[in-house]
Amino acid sequence: MRAAIFRNGEIVVGQMVEPKPGPGQVLVKTLACGICGSDLHARQHAHRMVEMARKVGRKPMDLTRDVVFGHEFCCEIVDYGPSTRNQS
Repeated sequence: MRAAIFRNGEIVVGQMVEPKPGPGQVLVKTLACGICGSDLHARQHAHRMVEMARKVGRKPMDLTRDVVFGHEFCCEIVDYGPSTRNQS
């Protein structure tokens, strides 16, 4: 699938393996998504954000892996993982 990916300090459009939903998860098709100021801030200050997350006891993002930014989105549910109740 195509995605806007944070990779090596840059936001790039690239291909990722389509995920499979796990227990209690759903797979969605993104209909619209935005990159917000927090994402752009993370692009410039990711290493500092990782340090701060560790200092306060939160799980930091793994900068050795691709990170898909964009948490403001509209989507359609296309699949349900095991033990996920279909509410439709």
